[in-house]
Amino acid sequence: MGIIESDIARAAQWVARADALIIAAGAGMSVDSGLPDFRGSNGIWTTLLPAGMHERDLGAFTQGRCFADNPREAWRFFGRALDICRDTPPHAGYALLRDWAAGKRHGAFVYSSNVDGQFQAAGFDDARILECHGSIHHFQCARPCSPTTWAAPSAIVPARPPRCIRCGGPARPNFLLFSDPAWVVARTNAQRLRMEVWRGTAANAVVIEIGAGVALPAVRMFAESLRLPLIRINAHDAQAESDSVLSLKGRALDILQRIDRSLATCSWVARTA
Repeated sequence: MGIIESDIARAAQWVARADALIIAAGAGMSVDSGLPDFRGSNGIWTTLLPAGMHERDLGAFTQGRCFADNPREAWRFFGRALDICRDTPPHAGYALLRDWAAGKRHGAFVYSSNVDGQFQAAGFDDARILECHGSIHHFQCARPCSPTTWAAPSAIVPARPPRCIRCGGPARPNFLLFSDPAWVVARTNAQRLRMEVWRGTAANAVVIEIGAGVALPAVRMFAESLRLPLIRINAHDAQAESDSVLSLKGRALDILQRIDRSLATCSWVARTA
């Protein structure tokens, strides 16, 4: 069954009446940019491998020790992933969300499990983004020797893997892999603190959850834990579990564009509180 227009109109009214937006984004938000999920059978881990690397090689690169155990091959793989993330422009749905937020008294805060940096590339304020699994655009020591993180360099040469800027040991991206006690959480924790401070400023926020699946439910759990009106946009797992959740089944860009068209007809609703 397709989405009925009254549900789109209801979502538009929730957005129009809010004084702030909390954008909770999973892998499905990146898909319309042409950027596959990192995890999964159709993800970057399986569909965009470097030349000469096979799917059977991937298991080792999903584990936290890969940068210490085999840094050249790990960087051959993740250097390719970093290039893909840098070269992929965000789809138009990001700009719609940014424009909606610009009309709100308290703007927006993004909570995302994506490590690809698409929100920053789309012009969202980096100080208003929480990347709960970290970012491929920031590095850390693979050991780690300290909680220090730093911006990724402009180019990766697998034959000369990046080194820690403090101890000179192997470096790695500052995002969470499987079985990964070495992930440095300092940057993400600082983002989390900024979000908690910001949340205290909004009186009438609405949550827009986009492309958050159930296999790795961190984003869905976060969105539901806020106990705020929640617009759930998902191509596969759009089921609602309470009356305060409005489920819209479909791809991120299409649903966001439909809500935006409905917002244009909601001139009778104040867009700022």
